[in-house]
Amino acid sequence: MKHLIWICSYPKSGNTWLRILLDSILLHNGNSIDINHIKTASRRIIKRHSFDEFLEFESDELTPSEILAYKQKYYLDYGLKATQDIFVKTHEANWRVNERENLIPEEVTKLGIYIVRNPLDIVSSLAGYHTVTIDEAIQILGNRDYTLFGLDRGIGRNVPVKVGDWSFNVSSWLNSKQLPLVFIKYEDLLYEPVEALSKIMKGLKQPIDQRLIKNAVENHRFDRLVHQETNHGFIERPKKTDAFFRKGKSGSWKEELSTKQIDQVRKTHHEVMTQLGY
Repeated sequence: MKHLIWICSYPKSGNTWLRILLDSILLHNGNSIDINHIKTASRRIIKRHSFDEFLEFESDELTPSEILAYKQKYYLDYGLKATQDIFVKTHEANWRVNERENLIPEEVTKLGIYIVRNPLDIVSSLAGYHTVTIDEAIQILGNRDYTLFGLDRGIGRNVPVKVGDWSFNVSSWLNSKQLPLVFIKYEDLLYEPVEALSKIMKGLKQPIDQRLIKNAVENHRFDRLVHQETNHGFIERPKKTDAFFRKGKSGSWKEELSTKQIDQVRKTHHEVMTQLGY
């Protein structure tokens, strides 16, 4: 049986918001949830100790390509041992790990849910997330080697997550023809949430209750998520950032980026942006 359901995206594309909405719909009948107790896709990052236990040796001297190859085996083993459906969040691109296989093992994948966002809107959020300048965030957006928990920062508790550049990350999932995939835009989740979430429910083979979905959307508007974080904090917020939930809007780039910065993003990601209508 295939039990792994991936919630995947480039960082700051609405992945966490989508997890909150799915948690409310699938587990809480559309009611408001505590953002510090999200059950859906609570498994996000492979911890170093778990990875080492699986490998039966310490992984601290592995190269990035070796880490990817062993992560594929880790995911495959995890999926084969699963006895029920498990949501897994990832920001990792679906890298090719050898001539025949990609990082995400199709043998155990029930569904991939990929959420994509206009890269122009990602820039400011990414800058805030990493506490860097807008120009530095644009460089990250186009960096094929962009990695969370990278080895350049030393050996940490988490196994590196190789994100890649925005265009490659999106394309690696969109072109993974062997994986069943529901592909949605952040903008659709923002402006047509019932339709977008109904599409996901259909992919999950779950009942589509539009009243329940509407309640979930209303209970988790961005202003309400901001209110929760302001009053109770958010355990998934990086320590160096002031806030995880910012504006949650589409089109803010028009006020936040200069003409030169906009042109740079468009030039770097023109092909995929055009393909997606951005």
